[in-house]
Amino acid sequence: MLIALPNAYGDAAQNMAIDAALLDDLPRDTALFRHYGWTEPTITFGYTQKWRAVNQLFPDGLQFCRRITGGGIVDHRNDWTYSIIFSRSLPVGEVPPTRIYLELHQSILGILQQEEISCRLAPCPRKCKTTPPQTEPSASQCFVEASANDVLRPDGSKIAGAALKRTRKAFLVQGSINREKLPASFNYARFQNRFLTAISQNWGIPITEPDDLRTFFQNEHIARERNRFMDPDWLHKR
Repeated sequence: MLIALPNAYGDAAQNMAIDAALLDDLPRDTALFRHYGWTEPTITFGYTQKWRAVNQLFPDGLQFCRRITGGGIVDHRNDWTYSIIFSRSLPVGEVPPTRIYLELHQSILGILQQEEISCRLAPCPRKCKTTPPQTEPSASQCFVEASANDVLRPDGSKIAGAALKRTRKAFLVQGSINREKLPASFNYARFQNRFLTAISQNWGIPITEPDDLRTFFQNEHIARERNRFMDPDWLHKR
């Protein structure tokens, strides 16, 4: 079953803690989708990135948080953030991570094209003769190059990317869509509904609306994870 959790807002530690706890506590044969916003200007960065290199790229006054997923720097000051957590007991749980990344961004690409937004997928530099054009970094977008199968505008600027983590039990996707690269009138509620439908159809997971969502949120576990993400030792881990 695929369940859409209620949209929510939180600070960096809370948003990351909920994703981490859901990843650990997810029941078998279950997939969760959630969209969340940020209560403070936030930069997140990949688990393996070096804190000093990330910190020096941005002005003071921002909140920083190291994710448990890989990937690069994500500027959440003007993005639409989502996560997908699914059990590896589902058929999609046996799909390679690169294929999951491709399928999710193919879905986003198709939905944007339905909205008559010009976009394309970034090619793989190792397999293609050309690489995506690089855009000048600015304070309102992340300072990372496009990865293979990111969703790009025709000029090469990034619309959508994601970061991944796989455990023995489950898989976490943390994705970001850059609002600056979409029209001001873009309907994100309609996009979310279409995205959920695409995930359900592509992965063969029926959308379900359970009567009680509280069983997915283990408050003590979330609190422990929140403490981890707030710990300076975690932030400066590398």
